[in-house]
Amino acid sequence: MNLQKLLINYPRSVVDKNPFKAELNMLYFYEEPYYIGIPSGNLSDHEIYLLKTLLNQEYPPSFGPDAQFWYDLLINGKQADEDRSIRIRIIHFQLTNSLSHEMIFEWRRAFESFFDADSSFIYLSSMRGIIIEKSMTITGNMLESIANTLENDFSTNCRFLIGLRYSLSPMLYPAYQKECVLFDRKMVRSKKATSVQSEFFDLIKPMVQDCTILMEIKHIIREDARWLSLIRVLWENQGNVSIAAKKLFMHRNTLRYHIDKFYEITGISLKEMDGLTLAYLSTL
Repeated sequence: MNLQKLLINYPRSVVDKNPFKAELNMLYFYEEPYYIGIPSGNLSDHEIYLLKTLLNQEYPPSFGPDAQFWYDLLINGKQADEDRSIRIRIIHFQLTNSLSHEMIFEWRRAFESFFDADSSFIYLSSMRGIIIEKSMTITGNMLESIANTLENDFSTNCRFLIGLRYSLSPMLYPAYQKECVLFDRKMVRSKKATSVQSEFFDLIKPMVQDCTILMEIKHIIREDARWLSLIRVLWENQGNVSIAAKKLFMHRNTLRYHIDKFYEITGISLKEMDGLTLAYLSTL
């Protein structure tokens, strides 16, 4: 799509990388990465038909009155009075394939029935949205069960990212933006529900890759592939040597020997969480 030509022909169009509420009598489209609104009041039937044929029609954001505050804050970046007594968690979700006009509203009704009454839903498009939770009653396993149930009923899959818990403060908006970036990166994963807690290291991976302090450790890990699996299994099991040894099909004493050897080579103790974290960062 040639965006410049479109704006020349329809100068009153609205173009934004974020979804926005379309005005009355406005055609609304999504052409990655832009949401496009074209006023239709002065368009001929032929022009409207042509635009709908050439561009991908999309649903404008949709939400109830209870979610207006959160939409203004998280999507429009509107400032709000700080109130640290209010704490929320954001659950990001996205369908993996689109539904028909009739089915999308049925899917939304079924989807909302799984959540508490104090949850607020913001549908950013036909396939993507967020849930603002105050009570944090939903777990990752529950989200996977919800996804499986809806997949059976509607033949479409859904992916989730569970955010951290934040207070109502100036940091909420930028934190939400970062969570969106992380969710976009993880959409290709096969796991239906993941969390910021589980995926956070992916955000800092670019910084780690260029860190001079870790270059020597990275070189050592690349030269001997056993260190990679050993460090990651230890990390995944919070440094528990007994559990890690079983998963590595290794005797505990053999694993302890390798841990001591790694300390001798690098000066990093895998027995301490600080050292194990540093080593894990070196494997990213």
